[in-house]
Amino acid sequence: MIWGTRIFRHKSFYLVSAVGAVLIVLVTLASGLVSSGWDEIYGRTRIVGSAEPETVSVHLLFSRSGGDENASPALDHYVEHLTWLNAFAASRHTARHSNAWTSDIALGYWLSGAPEDLPAMLRTLSRVFDPITLSREFANQERDIVRREYDLRLANRPDAQAAEDMDAFLYQGNAIAASVIGTPGQINALRFDDAKAQHRAIHQPEWSSLLVTGDVSPRQVRRIMKQVGFPHQPGGPTDIAPPPFVLSQPDLRVVTLSAADAAPRMIWRKVVTLPKPVSFDLLDAQTRLLRDILESTLPGGIVGPLRFDTLVAKSFQIAVFPIDERHVELNFRAEPGKDIGFDELRACFEAALTASAQGIPAETYARVHERFRSFWPEWSNKEATRDWMASYVLDRASNLRVPMTETELAALHSLLSAQDIDALVAALAGPGRTAIAFIGKDKIK
Repeated sequence: MIWGTRIFRHKSFYLVSAVGAVLIVLVTLASGLVSSGWDEIYGRTRIVGSAEPETVSVHLLFSRSGGDENASPALDHYVEHLTWLNAFAASRHTARHSNAWTSDIALGYWLSGAPEDLPAMLRTLSRVFDPITLSREFANQERDIVRREYDLRLANRPDAQAAEDMDAFLYQGNAIAASVIGTPGQINALRFDDAKAQHRAIHQPEWSSLLVTGDVSPRQVRRIMKQVGFPHQPGGPTDIAPPPFVLSQPDLRVVTLSAADAAPRMIWRKVVTLPKPVSFDLLDAQTRLLRDILESTLPGGIVGPLRFDTLVAKSFQIAVFPIDERHVELNFRAEPGKDIGFDELRACFEAALTASAQGIPAETYARVHERFRSFWPEWSNKEATRDWMASYVLDRASNLRVPMTETELAALHSLLSAQDIDALVAALAGPGRTAIAFIGKDKIK
């Protein structure tokens, strides 16, 4: 099953291997977050109040950096399958109350239940650290399940296949370039002994962090952790971070997937390097604001050039997001209008982007900037803020990033400026690494 932190994250999906996927409400990883309702127990263990006081959840996360750097993410995905089965298969907290996932940078395991079940849940979760003792025959059968997961997620799915190809090109030379699920050849080559060695390397306390959510106190959690012998996560709140990203030389890759039954569409993606680094959360807010500007019907947006003026695009989606403090990606997906070919659609979009890069009109910026206030919660509303922060911390933690405090986040809107937005769209229209996929039949060929 596929589960994503957000639709347009730099890598678009997680692979969830256990049954009964449930969206994690709130999660943190090595965050050092200072905010009401959060308590640091020690090291990288955290506790936070939950929106569901009658339910306690425990989340254990590991950075993939602990493993063999030459191993494929597909191996880690296989490891996650085996680890979950090894630790949880005999637990009554399986099915709807437990799950596991693998991303390009992390692995995660969680359990939930009633507050009185916390000792049993922590005891069960601690088995993730134990050596894998499954039989070789069983492990080989699980590899076949991974292969069927590939068939479900990628086989006969041109958009997913295009995403894999584009990721490899756009992120060339970086850890996030590799496919999380792998190729059929990589899956068939997975070996049980390699998986056990990779498990031992990654599933160590120094690569882990723990979050407990629910109506429990730090003192209770600390006592129960000691009672069940839960491993202590050594190190400070910022010891774990995403791997560095370096953009390869500007280049262009165009792929065509002429699936006979696929509606014609274009996926256009570009990654650029900014002139100077920007703090991740401020850059995230800038890119979201720019997306809203580009999606608007106001001058400086692309709706007019692509739809109202020319009807070149029947529909489209656009996203702009940071990969890190120095790199930004633009992701554009569109269906061509009637009798519009791929080349015309591409040319019109690129021309519209170039026009926007000449400068966003002041009135457009002012109107969209004011509307952008609705992106943030009403900070005085504790319930709304809690829900917003839940989604925010989930995104940051699952990407191994340090979440900001509520006070810091509340100040970001005032730090946005028209000059920075102009600089951002100019960078996106400049040199970068571009991947384009044409899916389906070209209407003029």
